[in-house]
Amino acid sequence: MRRTTLTFRLSGPDIQRALLHEFALHHDVVAHALDGDGTSKISVQTLDAPAALWDVRATVGMFDDHAKEITSQ
Repeated sequence: MRRTTLTFRLSGPDIQRALLHEFALHHDVVAHALDGDGTSKISVQTLDAPAALWDVRATVGMFDDHAKEITSQ
């Protein structure tokens, strides 16, 4: 099955760490911190299926009300 990468801008580094820990517990999800421009971002690769994409977006939303999805590919 194809995979999709979602990238989110987060409110801060504490949320970034918490999400990396949370996604480490998820099956078929690979998450990486994206640093370098002074903002906290996370890149999450998951299956290209509606339920998997919804799960990633819902998880990010549970941890950070102000998260913004910046790319999807």
